[in-house]
Amino acid sequence: MTVTPPARSPRRRVPRNTLNPDRILDAAVALLDRHGPEAFTMRALAQELGVGTMAVYSHFKGKDEIIDAVNERLLGEIELPDGSGVPREQLIELCVGMYRLFSEHPSALQLLTSRPLRGDEAIAVIDRMLCLLCAAGLDPVAAARAQVALMQYTVGAALWVVRRKRAECEEAEAGLRERIRGRLADLPSDSYPSLVRLAPELVAVQESGPAQYEAGLGAMLDGLLRA
Repeated sequence: MTVTPPARSPRRRVPRNTLNPDRILDAAVALLDRHGPEAFTMRALAQELGVGTMAVYSHFKGKDEIIDAVNERLLGEIELPDGSGVPREQLIELCVGMYRLFSEHPSALQLLTSRPLRGDEAIAVIDRMLCLLCAAGLDPVAAARAQVALMQYTVGAALWVVRRKRAECEEAEAGLRERIRGRLADLPSDSYPSLVRLAPELVAVQESGPAQYEAGLGAMLDGLLRA
């Protein structure tokens, strides 16, 4: 008996004349957030859009141009303070905006740390940070050191959150948080007295997300601006 294989369902395509750079970048952001730059290809992006690969090439020259455009778009979401307020408060506003962006869009965080900065948006963020630090009274060397320190802290804090979220998703069934609490509860107090005593507080602040970041940011700025 001959078995006729089931017919393949045709790939769903977007209607004609609806593909545009904005739609391509929307899909690219979603794809990068889910799988990261390593898995990003023009073919995968075309499949995400439901079009042929050459249709994407009609709007962008290639993968690198799309990734740079994604980076520029995401960094453009950060609202830059106008410089008319208290420098410390505006620095907090700017840094919190970066932290929120990097936490919500892992792709922005990965692209920032894996590719050289290109485009006006990235340069504008750095320039505004330096401007506010100088307005707060820091000399050029101190302002440069402070800007790098704030960027490192913000990127590191966001990376911690992103990796923690991924670990929780991957180990959700195993109860990652409960296992951590159980591990801390089982530690011998004679060997780790401070850790055992402060375990509840440590777990609480690690789960506080933005509040913990802002607490650390405020303390860092107090030290940087006082110096």
